[in-house]
Amino acid sequence: MKRTAPAVTFLLTAFLFAQFASPQEKQSAPDPLPPSATAIISVSAMDAHGAPVQNVSKETVTVLDGKESARMIDVRKASDVPLDLGIVLLASKKNFDQEQAAAIDLALRVLRPGADRAFVIAAGGDKSWSNPNITWITDPSAVVASVHGLEKNKGLPDLFNFQLSTAAAGVGRKSIQTYNAGSGFSVYSVIWAMMKTDPRPVRRAVVIFRSAVAHSPGYGAQVTHAIEDTHNNVILTAQSMGISFYTIGVDDQLSTSDTTRSRVDTTYMPTHGGGDDGGARKYDQELARSNDLQYSAGRQNVDRIANETGGRSYWTTKKNFQDAVGGIANDIESQYLVIFAKSTSATAPPVHPIKVEVTGAAHVLAPRAYVVAAGQ
Repeated sequence: MKRTAPAVTFLLTAFLFAQFASPQEKQSAPDPLPPSATAIISVSAMDAHGAPVQNVSKETVTVLDGKESARMIDVRKASDVPLDLGIVLLASKKNFDQEQAAAIDLALRVLRPGADRAFVIAAGGDKSWSNPNITWITDPSAVVASVHGLEKNKGLPDLFNFQLSTAAAGVGRKSIQTYNAGSGFSVYSVIWAMMKTDPRPVRRAVVIFRSAVAHSPGYGAQVTHAIEDTHNNVILTAQSMGISFYTIGVDDQLSTSDTTRSRVDTTYMPTHGGGDDGGARKYDQELARSNDLQYSAGRQNVDRIANETGGRSYWTTKKNFQDAVGGIANDIESQYLVIFAKSTSATAPPVHPIKVEVTGAAHVLAPRAYVVAAGQ
C-alpha cells in the first residue's frame, strides 16, 4: 500500500524559508526550489560524551539520499518551530504510577507554554478506553491533570500485544500464542489522526511506553510476517508524517520470559526416582530459551520504531524512568531542522533511504527514510 507525505511538510518548508531567509540569501541562492522539491527532517547530534553538538550548519551536515549526496538547502534550530508531542502510556497494573510520574516530568521539562502542544492517551489494558474527546493541550499544568486522570488498566487497542500462554496439567503442556493482525482501530490510529489535525508548521514527536514481549515476532511464518508488516507500516507512516518516536521499555525479561525460573512451585520428579517428568522438563527448558529469543527480538522491534523514525529507545530500571526522561528531553531540545533537495532520479523509489552525518557527532538521531508523495 502506497503512503503519501503530508502537505504540512511543504508548509513547514515554506514557513522556514519565509522566516529565516534574508534578502541576501534569497538573491545568492542558486536555483531556488519550490517546497514540493525539498525534504525536511528533524536531527539531533551528540558528541562522544552525550552532549549536544553545537553550531550545526549546512556546512557540517551531510545527507546521503540512497548513494547520492543530497544538496543541502538549510539547517536551523528546531526550537524556532512549535512542537506537537504525543504522550502514550501503557496500561499496566505494575508500573503505571511510575509511567505517570515520568510523563508529567517530561511534559514539564519539554513543553513551552504558548508555543507547544500535547495530547495524552494510554494503550492496552483490560478495560476499553472510554473518553471520546482527545484534544490538544497547550498548558503544561493541564497535561499534568490529564496524566493523573488516566486509569492504570484502561487504554486504546494496541497493534502490538503478542502473548504466549502455556497451560500445564501434570506432565502435559500446551502453548497458545495470540497477536494482533495489524488491522482495525488502534492507539496508532489516534496518533496519526491527532497529528493530522494541526495545520501549523510544527515538529512532531511521540513518547510511548512499550513492552518488549508485546512486540515479539511470534512463532510460524504467518504470525511472523503479519507482525513484521505491522511494524513496517507503523515506521513508514511515521516517516511519511515526520513523526519521531521515543520509546521507554517497561518490562523486565525474567517476569515475562522464563516462568519456570520465577516460580518455586515448578518441580520435577527425577526419572530414577520413578518420575516421568522428563518430557515436561525438556519442554519447559526449550520454551524458556525460545522465550528469551522472543523477548530479544521484541526489544529489537521496539528499537526499530524509534531508530528508524529519528527518535531513540530507552531501557531502564531507574525509578520513574528518570534517565529516559532526561535523555528524551535532551534529544528534543537539541534538535535541528535539516532541509535538503529531494532526489530527482527517475528511478528513485517513493521511500528514499537516507543516512545523516554531522561533523563532530558520535551519534546522530535522524529518520532513516523520507517518503515522496505520488506525482511529485
